[in-house]
Amino acid sequence: MKFLKNNIVKKLSFFILGIGVVFVGWYFLDKPPLDGNWQEQLAVISSAQFDGDFVTVRNVRNFRYYPTEADMHPAYYDKTYDLTQVKKVWYITEPFNENKSAAHTFVSFEFNNGDFLSISIEARKTVEQTYSVWKGMLHYYPLVYMAADERDVVLMRANIRKDRVYVYPVKLEKAENARLLLVDMLKKMNDLTSNHPRWYNTMFANCTSSIVGHVNKLTPGRISIFSWELLLTASADELALKRGLLDTNLTIEQAREKFYINEISERIGDVPNYSVEIRKE
Repeated sequence: MKFLKNNIVKKLSFFILGIGVVFVGWYFLDKPPLDGNWQEQLAVISSAQFDGDFVTVRNVRNFRYYPTEADMHPAYYDKTYDLTQVKKVWYITEPFNENKSAAHTFVSFEFNNGDFLSISIEARKTVEQTYSVWKGMLHYYPLVYMAADERDVVLMRANIRKDRVYVYPVKLEKAENARLLLVDMLKKMNDLTSNHPRWYNTMFANCTSSIVGHVNKLTPGRISIFSWELLLTASADELALKRGLLDTNLTIEQAREKFYINEISERIGDVPNYSVEIRKE
């Protein structure tokens, strides 16, 4: 009887080990698709073409959403940016009002000539899919970097979706880090849709953890990848403040009050100088 039990345990162990090997093999070998029936706002991918100190970003998304978010009015433009003129980086957070533990976070780059360019890291969904935290852990959505106009990604969230939106100035260790961060994100954007497509992952490759990856390339170890705020992303702004990444001496409560832009966004609406206006004190 003892021999029989040991034999059963051994076979069960080999079975579990085999399942584990199959899962690990699938996890690392399964590649995300580049083609699909994507949702309209995720169908056209942005790309960047570098030429010395200049970069041309193609398909900068500039949608309008009215009267509701589902009523999309597609628009894109191509624009050339002078990388020597990156003036400032902004960290933008959108806590989801129905779930105070989660938020979407992204960055915007301000140029000396008044241009702004946002990079939003998202789960690329098909028309049949809705976002799920659990599905996001198991190779369900490709990871995508979208270049966008702030009148798309900020105005929609503040004025149409009416989630709270905070636009924080980033404190840079070196001035050149603004350019380095932008270039690194644009190269990643290209890489994801050409040589190395990657899956979105709710825990390890979400909007916030992906930004952390870029920050840690500039300053290794700046933010621990084990920080709980990378999962409960509504607290990501507090993590950024603790790590000295926000250009303010305020507490997180005071900073959220100061850099909350919904009221001014709703007051000014869709104006050409929207990005400048929402940052006026």
